[in-house]
Amino acid sequence: MKDYHKMIYSREWNSFKDPDVPEYFNPTVLLLDNNLSAGYGDKTALIVDNQSYTYTDLLHHVCRAANGMASLNLEPENRILLFGTDSLNYIATWFGAIRNGIIPAVISDAYKAENLLYFLCDTACKVLFIDQEQIEKFNQISDEIPHTLKIVIVNGNLADVSETGDRQTLRYFEMVEGHSSVSEPYPIHKNDITYMFYSGGTTGTAKGITHLAHDFYLVPERHGKFLEYCEEDIVYATSKKYFTHGLWPGLLIPLYFGATSVVSQFSPSPENVVKLVETNNPTKMITVPTIIKNIILFSNQNRIPDFSSLQVVTSASEKMPPEVFERFYELFGLEIHDSIGSSEITYEWIANRPKDFRRGSLGKPVFGFEVKLMDTDDNEIQKPNVDGEAWIKSKTTCFFYWRKLDKTRETCIGEWARTGDTLRYDEDGFFWFSGRSDDVFKVKGLWVSPIEVEAAITEDSAVLEAAVVSYEDGAGLTKPKAFVVLNPGEETTDELIEQLKNRVRQIGGYKVPQEFIFVEALPRTTLMKIDRRALRDKKT
Repeated sequence: MKDYHKMIYSREWNSFKDPDVPEYFNPTVLLLDNNLSAGYGDKTALIVDNQSYTYTDLLHHVCRAANGMASLNLEPENRILLFGTDSLNYIATWFGAIRNGIIPAVISDAYKAENLLYFLCDTACKVLFIDQEQIEKFNQISDEIPHTLKIVIVNGNLADVSETGDRQTLRYFEMVEGHSSVSEPYPIHKNDITYMFYSGGTTGTAKGITHLAHDFYLVPERHGKFLEYCEEDIVYATSKKYFTHGLWPGLLIPLYFGATSVVSQFSPSPENVVKLVETNNPTKMITVPTIIKNIILFSNQNRIPDFSSLQVVTSASEKMPPEVFERFYELFGLEIHDSIGSSEITYEWIANRPKDFRRGSLGKPVFGFEVKLMDTDDNEIQKPNVDGEAWIKSKTTCFFYWRKLDKTRETCIGEWARTGDTLRYDEDGFFWFSGRSDDVFKVKGLWVSPIEVEAAITEDSAVLEAAVVSYEDGAGLTKPKAFVVLNPGEETTDELIEQLKNRVRQIGGYKVPQEFIFVEALPRTTLMKIDRRALRDKKT
């Protein structure tokens, strides 16, 4: 063991061993049937808004969906694209596909028609599950639908669905109607592709992320023990289930431990998040900085919600300024346990947890995930407080990017996966986020990290959030530009701009944004991250 490993890897990390994974199994048996065998059949497995479903109920819905898909002549290793939001039918279809050995690929329902066409072509899926609310997007591309799509399952009504050729279109209700609530699970090899995500596409075309069946043992054992999931937990992840940060901690890991999962078909507005927490009393909430900031704003403008049931709150996706951690703790007496992960590596690989955390840091490696930081010459960094790109080694890393050979080779270097995230670790082994390698830029020959500049700006009490990007001025020189969202009641003034510039000057004069643009909201990707590419392209 290298000396610096003693800083970053805990004694528990070193003693943890991955479970033995059977050569053949079906993940739905692991998550559903086994809970019935354990006597949890009458226990609540899933709460969808105001409706509760026991483990028996959920398994029956999954089996009817599986039998319905089998009746449509869908076969193992076919692909089904899910284009919708969280609902019982969505979840039953996802599980039902896996029960039959069919590979579900999930995408955000926020994508536009041209994006949907790309995913239909890229996956070459045989079947599309689509919410009724998204039908208009499908109709816009009806003349370009690839020949590989044979079946469209509409979650809702069939009104005005474009029909072409021999493609079959039916409602979800028609697919499951009359089918048995018992189905034979298809045995899947532990190294078979079993499910797919898509990257957010913020730095180029969205990439299909292929994952293997063994994840269904490895991920719950690692994260469940790291964050101490148990059967008494009620877990609410605010992210939708097309996002790894919603699917794994908010649905699959709770089911693995016989716990209860809370989901909602509605957007995670602060009003809806507060309602779900106060109604269902979750013990764990997994969320993202945008939601946390909105909850704080809700508390300032309306009332302080009752979050007394919560024992653990975790966040990921973006860096949060110190004042967010402090304000959340003042309001609720809860630490936000920040973390970092990716769909490619399933899911968090560095995280804080109640028994070992440092406010503002990303935490330490999750059980089973090896981390190394690499400098620009691909040398491993072996001392603290030096920035480097995070490389991760894990069995749960994606098999490959679907139909993206070059991107796969760029990302996967032997057993290691390059993340594009620049981190550093301190003398106590806690990791800190410095930025994305594709977001940093040089000004006057010196590197600028947008994260650092944003942190300086958001220290001001007038600022809700900020994003910094680069641009070229009339002379072709690279300069920083800041987009700023003010807190309610605050106004843009020359004095405020100068105040913000002075805050940035304290970390380096060359880092001061040449332009401050005040906006009502920052653009977000489908995964609720700040869309920096959209900001760079924004005409001002």
